[in-house]
Order: sequence, then C-alpha cells, then structure tokens
Amino acid sequence: MLFKTQLALFVSLLAIEICAAKNPKRGLTFCSSNPQDILKANQTTSVISWQYNWGNSPPDYLASSGIPYVPMQWGAGGITNFSTVVKAQKATSILAFNEPDLAAQSNMSPTDASKLWQEYIQPLKTSGLRLGAPAVTNAPTGREWLAQFLGNCPACRPDFIPLHWYGDNIGAFYDYIWAIHGEFPDYPIWITEFATTSSDDATVLDFMKQTIQYLDTLDFVERYAWFGFFRKESGSHYNLLDEHGEVNDLGRVYLYS
Repeated sequence: MLFKTQLALFVSLLAIEICAAKNPKRGLTFCSSNPQDILKANQTTSVISWQYNWGNSPPDYLASSGIPYVPMQWGAGGITNFSTVVKAQKATSILAFNEPDLAAQSNMSPTDASKLWQEYIQPLKTSGLRLGAPAVTNAPTGREWLAQFLGNCPACRPDFIPLHWYGDNIGAFYDYIWAIHGEFPDYPIWITEFATTSSDDATVLDFMKQTIQYLDTLDFVERYAWFGFFRKESGSHYNLLDEHGEVNDLGRVYLYS
C-alpha cells in the first residue's frame, strides 16, 4: 500500500511538473484562420506561456485556451475604448501601435503616436499594466522612428520595447537585437515577430533552433514570439502548422521543446 501511495504521489508530481514546464519567454503569434488550431498550442506538453493576435481583446477560443493573452492597440482606430477593454480582461501587459513606420501597417508619425500615447496608453500604467512601446520594423526607418518617439516624448514611458525582425542572416538578427539594446539599455526587449525569410525548410528549422536557444540565454530579452502560428500557405516556410493544421517540424520544436 505504501508503495502504491508513493507511486501515485510521484505520478501526480510528475504531471504537475509537466503542466507547469512553460517557457516564460516563449509566446504565440496566433494568425490562423482556424480557431481549433489553438488546441495544438495549449496541450500540457506545450511550453507556450503567452499569446497575442494583434487584437485588443481575445476571441472566445483564445480566451478559453488557458494561455495568457496580451492585448494590442494596433493603430489609432478604437483607441478611446482601449482602456475599458484592457481592464475588463484583467491584462497585465499591453502592446501598442504595430509597425508605425510602415505605410501598410499602423502608419503613424512619431509625433502623432506620442500624442495618442500620452492620452490613452500612458495612463494605463496607474492601473499596474506594463506598457510595450510601438513595435517598429527592422528596416532603417524603424530604428529612427523609435529613437524619435522615445527621444522627443519624455512623458512616454514604456516598460519594454517590442521588436520585429525578418531576414535571412542569423548574425544580422543577433546584431540587431544587441544594437537596439545598446541604444536603449534601460528597456527590456520583447521580440514579438521574427522569422527567417529563407525558402529552404532545413535552413529555417536550423535558424529557429539556434535563435530560440540563444534568446533564452539573454537576460534583457523578456519574451519572444516566432511568426507564425498558421497553416502552410503557398510560398510560406516559417509556418508552425502544415496545410491540414497538424504541427510540423518547426512547430514541434517551438511548441514542445
């Protein structure tokens, strides 16, 4: 009887350990058009600890997934309601302004963004939320935009800087992270979109393995999220799911290792 009791306790503790073995940095960019795909990411064996979908409030299938959701104020639209929406879901961190340096994305000047930030984003800090700075691209315009935003708006006080990076050179990725950290050393970094643009599947897999292992060692990188969690499309090589919604080789590494 004692042996059975000890065995049951061991199994219970093992189950708890498996369920709790999340990577506090690793997040999910949910961009799948199939709601049921989230079930691949919230298994007890998944290491995913947070998610976002570029929206300010999670749809039911993400809200009920058990994966903490980070809301985003994507652009200027609907910003007057952002505080109410965020507080209702009891968020702890927020993201704001997606790629404002890009005309095809939120497309804001640093001046316009700072005005909106001071009126609608900065006040959220009094509610205990951690605030993410605008997430710029890794184009030269992005770094310049961020420097203007932070340099010309002393009242804009984000808690961390989100970054996006796409390219085909792992060394360039590392250099970019360190360059941003060197220029803005007081801010932790979240890498909320990153992937290699290589069209060779083996190269993409190797890039992922090396980068997530490296990011886990950097104290100033608080979180990161590979782009992206979606099914294979024509020409895509960085998707975590195949065309049927099953986890592929990339997904197995990212979700479960």
